[in-house]
Amino acid sequence: MAKTQSDTSFEGIAANIKAKSFLPLYCFCGEEPYFVDSLTDLVEQYALNDMEKAFNQTIVYGKDVNVRTIIEAASRPPMMAERQLVIVKEAQGLELKKEDDQTALLNYFKRPITSTVLVFAFKNTSPDKRKSVWKELAKGNGFFESKALYENQVAPFIRKFTTDRKLNIEEPAVELLVESTGTSLSKVINELSKVVLNKTAGGTITVKDIETEVGISKEFSVFELSNALAKKDAERAFKIAYFLAKSKNNPFVVTVASLYSFFAKIYLAHAQPNADDRTLASLLKVNPYFVKDYKEAVRNYPFEQVVTILKLLNEYDLRSKGVGGTANTTEGELLRELVYRIITEKKTALAVEFSE
Repeated sequence: MAKTQSDTSFEGIAANIKAKSFLPLYCFCGEEPYFVDSLTDLVEQYALNDMEKAFNQTIVYGKDVNVRTIIEAASRPPMMAERQLVIVKEAQGLELKKEDDQTALLNYFKRPITSTVLVFAFKNTSPDKRKSVWKELAKGNGFFESKALYENQVAPFIRKFTTDRKLNIEEPAVELLVESTGTSLSKVINELSKVVLNKTAGGTITVKDIETEVGISKEFSVFELSNALAKKDAERAFKIAYFLAKSKNNPFVVTVASLYSFFAKIYLAHAQPNADDRTLASLLKVNPYFVKDYKEAVRNYPFEQVVTILKLLNEYDLRSKGVGGTANTTEGELLRELVYRIITEKKTALAVEFSE
């Protein structure tokens, strides 16, 4: 169902494209290429049928084309079709050094050909809207700028992606996938698609599925390291740290960032000792399924100890970057040392107990 053209959200633009309600100008850009690629693919899929594409579809790349060629292509009338389609991919490569080029493109943006759908797709960046030509394009309802997702936004995306495909997914599987892919939706979709291919409607994606299809191990992951530290399970924490230290797929800086995020949540949880699970989950921006792990961590790590650990994590992040005279220390050695210091850090206050 089409939405109003004033809805410039990803969902709004996508709905109008699927309903074949097209605008003459589109610009898809921003830090998250998944959204840019998705909208560009939708326009390519819905603007023309297969027969019409032969004479009415032009796809070029910014670095290989000039403004004059783009305007000439966009100004042609469609042949035996309602519209024609011109897509400029990787539009950041388009040279606009000449004032004449900027003026020509600006004039087209002000008076676009209504029988042409002209798309500018930028890769991992956005046009400089300080320039009048791009400022004009950004005024239109076909302008969509994607933002990089925060870590706490990736899990809801994964759940929606699976739900839209009539599948379920276990929460530990969600967390494992987020940990292994980070915040890049393109990578998330690429890995998740491997799993979805082997599932039928109504099925459930498990941790085992993620381990098998994506090629990662839940047993030896930063997620499991956080769990082991939360429980103060020294033996398991050292075992996982040893594995991570040997793995090339777990950069130290990423591991430290994940641990910092985990202990920062414990820090926040200390401020709400009487909170119920729903309130705490909202505060920490985690699924209620994991609240019990944070409660256990709060009992094991007094507030003052958490503050000390956060300082430790900052210290080791700097050391990994050469600050502090540890240039000859490997990342694996730093990780094992860090885990040891977290586990053995002395308690300096009584743990806060949650009310049941």
